Amino acid sequence: MKYMISLKEFGPIISNKIIGEKIYQMIMEKDPRTNVVEIDLEGVKSMATFCAKQIFGQLYTGLTPEVFGKNIVIKNASPDVRPVINIGIRYAIENLDFSLLK
Repeated sequence: MKYMISLKEFGPIISNKIIGEKIYQMIMEKDPRTNVVEIDLEGVKSMATFCAKQIFGQLYTGLTPEVFGKNIVIKNASPDVRPVINIGIRYAIENLDFSLLK
């Protein structure tokens, strides 16, 4: 199944941990492990790196890179927001505690 989530209502700047957690939960409610989730960032002009890590970094590390690449579709990310998302993912990977993996 395919779902679409618009982040327009949270913009133009996403820089609040509570909002970041709400967005992450909205995505997880769509079960991105088995469903495609399109995340539309139209209207979002800026995002704090900690929010990008909280949302996209947590998705990337939690779903695995393969499932993230297959089931998470990021649409309409501005040229300013796209690199912030990439940085958030990179920070999540760098801070992953491999001792927790079994």
